[in-house]
Parts: sequence; C-alpha cells; structure tokens
Amino acid sequence: MGHGPVGRGPVSRDLVSRGAAWAGGFVVVTHGLVHLLVWPGAPLGTGDAGGGGAGSGDAGGGGTGGGARLRWNGDSWSWQPEWLPALVVRSVGAALLTGTVLGCVLCGLALLGLPGVRRFPLRAGTVGAVCSLALFALVWPGLEPDPAEFVAGPVLSGVLLAGVGIAAFLRRRARRSTGDAPPAGTPAGADAPTADVPTADAPTAGTPAGGG
Repeated sequence: MGHGPVGRGPVSRDLVSRGAAWAGGFVVVTHGLVHLLVWPGAPLGTGDAGGGGAGSGDAGGGGTGGGARLRWNGDSWSWQPEWLPALVVRSVGAALLTGTVLGCVLCGLALLGLPGVRRFPLRAGTVGAVCSLALFALVWPGLEPDPAEFVAGPVLSGVLLAGVGIAAFLRRRARRSTGDAPPAGTPAGADAPTADVPTADAPTAGTPAGGG
C-alpha cells in the first residue's frame, strides 16, 4: 500500500512534463507562424469601417481595395540613412522574418519530440526569439494599421527568450550536479589501473629468477 503513491509519482510527473512540453511546442510554433502577419500580412476584415477611410488610404494604395490590413508597409526607424535603399531594408526584414519563423517552428517541433530537431530546442528558440525582437525593432514604425495591434509579438518573444535562458541555466545546473557523481565512480575505474601496477612488479620479481 505504501508503494502505490510512490510508484505513481514519477509517472504523473512524466505525464505533466510531456503535456507541458507539447503545449509549449504548439504555442511556439503558432507564435512563429503568426509573424507572417507582419509580411506579407493579412486582411483585418474591417474594411468598411466608417472611420478607416482616411487612415487606410496608404494601405488602400497597396492594392487592398480600401480594406484595413495587418502588414508592414516597408517603413523603418528614422535612423535609416536616406541613401540606404528600400531594398536593403526589406532584405534585412525578410532575413529576420525567415530566422524567426524557422527558429520558432523548429523549437516548437523539438518540444513536440520530433526526432530530428529535439536535440537543439534551446538554440532554435534563441534564434527565433532574437530574430523576432530584432524584426519588430526594425519594422515597428511601418506596422499597419496600428503598431499596437502587434504588441503581443515582441512580448511573447521576450517571454520565449527568458524561458530559453531559464531552461539553459537549469540544464547547466543539472549537469554540474550530475558531474559531481562521476568522482564516486572514478575509484572503480581507477582500481583497474592500480591492479595493473603489480603486473609491472612481476617482471621485476622474475628478473632475479632469470638472473639466478
């Protein structure tokens, strides 16, 4: 009777950890794919709003037919030099978007247990979170219809980066704690070489016999 609760403990902990990993994996994958709302964007479905006509004129010029649209219009921060071509800004944005989506998707798949990528969830999560934060820092002034619509993006990326840092710290701490165990097993391995040392004395003991 006493062994029942003890035996169920590790199983329940394993199920809880797996469930949390799967839930986190789905959230991270979704977070990465949602960045596609930045570019190429998606319609809001409120194109006929009365007050949106004047404010969405620029968006309408982009071929949306006057409907509001979640997107990046290509603008960046004012520190952008005038001589820097818009193609360079868009290329950097595309590279950051690619890194964000791939990093978050691979991190999520690693948490879901995909064999090929489950070895490096922390690296993938770090790449995805850093690229996401850099992407929002680059495109924030050009987010339409209002950058406030995208606040959840950098917030979740910051949470992901913090979670990766905490997980890396706990993993390193666990490795250090388990690294203290090998010294207990080292004497067992060290006894074998010690047992071989007398074999060096055997020739020494045989040498007088050969010499006699």
